[in-house]
Amino acid sequence: MLSVAARDSFSSLAAALGFTVTRAGTYEGLPSVSDLLESLAAAYRANPAATLAALRALLVPPDAPDA
Repeated sequence: MLSVAARDSFSSLAAALGFTVTRAGTYEGLPSVSDLLESLAAAYRANPAATLAALRALLVPPDAPDA
């Protein structure tokens, strides 16, 4: 389960990158984390090596000591 902080960060990231709900309804115009993750999955399918390299350059490893 995602923490509230992680959920909010993903939502902010989705909004900043332009991933928003386009289907008419209650959530239209809100950040779409699922579309962001679908795009990330598509990038990985298209070019796994480049996607992994980009993520490795940006992400903090799970076993890294806390800052």
